Amino acid sequence: MDTLDIRPATPSDVELLLRLIHELALAEQFPFDVTANETDLRNSLFGPKPAAEAVIAECESEVAGFAVFYETFATTTARRGLHLDDLFIRPAFQGKGLGRKLFEHIGHIAHARECARFEWWSLRTNTKAIAFYDALGARPMEELLVFRTQGSFLANFTK
Repeated sequence: MDTLDIRPATPSDVELLLRLIHELALAEQFPFDVTANETDLRNSLFGPKPAAEAVIAECESEVAGFAVFYETFATTTARRGLHLDDLFIRPAFQGKGLGRKLFEHIGHIAHARECARFEWWSLRTNTKAIAFYDALGARPMEELLVFRTQGSFLANFTK
């Protein structure tokens, strides 16, 4: 098994992270436009009020992938949770157990922070990822639906 080094992303990784985000969107045939840019990513990850955290996975000194996650809160547990927004291993590095190691790294962070939950979403079409999550013992939450408003619809809340 290849050696995987996982390190926190730094502001100097913003360009790399944006490239990886685009690679992920292409690999999973993400059905929406990727509108992220370096300025927004830098502000969201490293600004005065970071909205998320990122880690870079390196295998034999080559960038193998990344993960982005953020804390949540649930009133029913009165504790924080951890939401994994994206986890991506580049195709050349897949099938070597690196995705599992990166996933476990984020799980350890959730445990260390005493999170009540570690959650993530998956596109229904991403059958490879769903099989991976199933092998980890994770189960989809059939009782919940995800709803979203964005763009011009979000402006309706200012009225």
